[in-house]
Amino acid sequence: MAETLTLMLLLAAAPQDGAALFKQRCGECHTVRALERPLRKRPAAGRAAYLEKFLEKHYAPDANERRAIIELLLK
Repeated sequence: MAETLTLMLLLAAAPQDGAALFKQRCGECHTVRALERPLRKRPAAGRAAYLEKFLEKHYAPDANERRAIIELLLK
């Protein structure tokens, strides 16, 4: 039981592959390059918050997945 809980916590905390998640969640309709231009139009300080709010409702409901996708997009 404790081993299962430990494994679940490690998986939840494990870093996600933003590129793979983007391809899976977003890539059917978007490319990273296509999203760069609209993101640059937003103030840099608000980009992460904007993406967090948008992605939560747009095919990335998991917080860890959103974080990885946002890191990819803000590089």
